[in-house]
Amino acid sequence: MPAFTPPASQPDLDVTTPSAAPSSTGKSEGPGVSISGFRLNGNEVYQDAELLDLLANLIGTEQDLDGLRAATDRITKFYQDHGYLLARAYLPPQDIVDGVVQIAIQEGVYDQVTLNNQTRVRDTVLRRALAPLRPGEAVHLEALDNRLMLISDLPGVQIQGTLRPGKSPGSTELFIDAEPGPIVAGSVDTDNFGGYYTGEYRLAGTLDVNNPLRLGDQLNLRLLTSDKKQRYYRLAYQVPIGSSLTRVGASASNMSYRLGRDFTLLEAHGNASIASVFLQQPILRSRNFSLQAQLQYEDKSMRDAMDLFDVVNRKRVGLWTASLGGNSEDGFFGGGRTAVHLSYGLGSLRLQDAYSRHRDRLYNRSAGTFGKTNITLLRLQNLPGPFMVYAQFNAQLASKNLDSSEKFSLGGPFGVRAFPNGAASGDEGWQGSLDLRYLPAPGWQFAAFVDKGAVRLNKRPWIGGRNSQQLSAMGASLIQTGKSHQITLTAAWPLEQNNYQQEGPKREPRLWFQATRLF
Repeated sequence: MPAFTPPASQPDLDVTTPSAAPSSTGKSEGPGVSISGFRLNGNEVYQDAELLDLLANLIGTEQDLDGLRAATDRITKFYQDHGYLLARAYLPPQDIVDGVVQIAIQEGVYDQVTLNNQTRVRDTVLRRALAPLRPGEAVHLEALDNRLMLISDLPGVQIQGTLRPGKSPGSTELFIDAEPGPIVAGSVDTDNFGGYYTGEYRLAGTLDVNNPLRLGDQLNLRLLTSDKKQRYYRLAYQVPIGSSLTRVGASASNMSYRLGRDFTLLEAHGNASIASVFLQQPILRSRNFSLQAQLQYEDKSMRDAMDLFDVVNRKRVGLWTASLGGNSEDGFFGGGRTAVHLSYGLGSLRLQDAYSRHRDRLYNRSAGTFGKTNITLLRLQNLPGPFMVYAQFNAQLASKNLDSSEKFSLGGPFGVRAFPNGAASGDEGWQGSLDLRYLPAPGWQFAAFVDKGAVRLNKRPWIGGRNSQQLSAMGASLIQTGKSHQITLTAAWPLEQNNYQQEGPKREPRLWFQATRLF
């Protein structure tokens, strides 16, 4: 899911581009020449016909030296407008015969690529990413920026590129300076985002180990515990491969719980284990835009038990998910950021005990193959003064009745915030939020918000009665951010409950908090 996080340090690129300002015109530099045509030399990126079209209106006219320089400026500007910032067209020494003027073009090619690697990542990994920038190829800003951004995305790498004059005229040396980032990074956080019966108050920690095998890889560990014996761990590893730095990864997680409070006598408990593998491909990557595709497979094993009645339910889900995610920055009405995430999942639910299979055949009929589509849209828009607007929209469509683990829910600190996690779950639904944010000083942010959402409880209901649920809320939040910490406080009041059955005691307002410490 896309999110707006503090931007990572971006690679620096030092480059001096030749001036593309048009030469002055006039008759101060000698007699004019009657132009019958132009002959181009040195162009490889663009064909003669495309460049000569830029000069078509000069055929049959009389031009002095300034006019001919202005003609070369047209070609220079065309190259630079299309990203070839080092390209230059000029008039070589010549005798003009029959009105045909020669124009030479230096497209600004790579002479060599020099790597100064001081990171833990092996040279072969970085050189593989730089392989498309071949000597003799014209320097294109977007292609160069793409390579630098892909390398900067590697964990524990900070990069700067410098274009220097090459050994031959019209060529340039690309000097890459790769500096080491942190080997280990992580965070500790506490919140009250847990469930009423499984433990609202939670403590968690995350640890990232960068380049343990010096391959641009990363090892990630997350641990979480609650005040009601909920436990969660996740171990993940990913490594880039190929010149496009395609990421291949795998993870394993386990969550165990025990219901407390009103359900303590039932001795209800359970666990869920998930093993997954994924392939993530960057499609577009620049300073202001990124787009990536991902294919993931998850194997989910879930077990729920009530010892009081000696009941054990087991189920297993295999889920393939193809997704496309992107984000961009723009200058629209003062500037802002947009993120989008679209995914389609195709899975299979297997119920592994006879009682669950029997009930499912009679009622829900969720076993077997299912499909679901999810979309998330986010927009952060600058406003005049110290104000911003944040909007988000989430939705899910389903092919059939889904298992509870695959349903869409409205509540929680990132949904309709006046209701707990898991509130109003259904096979299909949507949820939207709109925040008006006020930034009075660096590190401080106040917001007023409204949330709304609706779900279709069952794609194909098997009993009569209400098959939908709508929730809405309003509230306010405070965020205080420092160099290595963030504290968030939120209060939300329900506006529309639609006969929602509250989990636990009624709370108006519902308060959320989260504190995170980075290291």
